Amino acid sequence: MDDKGHIRGGAVACFGAALVLLGYDIIPQDVFEPNVPSWMLVVLGFGLALAGVSPFFRTGSPKATRLVGGSCLLMALAFFWVSFFGDPRYMSGGIPFIPKAYNVLLGRFMFGLGGLLWLWMGVSALRYAKHQPEEGVVEIDQ
Repeated sequence: MDDKGHIRGGAVACFGAALVLLGYDIIPQDVFEPNVPSWMLVVLGFGLALAGVSPFFRTGSPKATRLVGGSCLLMALAFFWVSFFGDPRYMSGGIPFIPKAYNVLLGRFMFGLGGLLWLWMGVSALRYAKHQPEEGVVEIDQ
């Protein structure tokens, strides 16, 4: 992989690490008022850190695929949390001419669909990694 890919992966991993530090309150959260619990910042931070670290492994290797799959599962958890427990004051489907209650329902539905998409991608990646040969193993067809 080229250096740009490593730089991007490192930047994403650093951003994820910053979210983890915010979630654990090592970096004080006094600057802003988060609308999510601290554990959600930790989950999102680990998800981004896993995705950011994956380019440092060989592309297509089982380790990189597992990291991406785990990252997708953590993102699915975040989307499902927003769908089920997100604050209705900040939830909107984005359609201005329908009542607020329907907009909230539409927003929750869309976050739920997003969570299903992330879950599907994560499970698919982990299933694919399960059937990949390990590093250095040569398969010989007989």
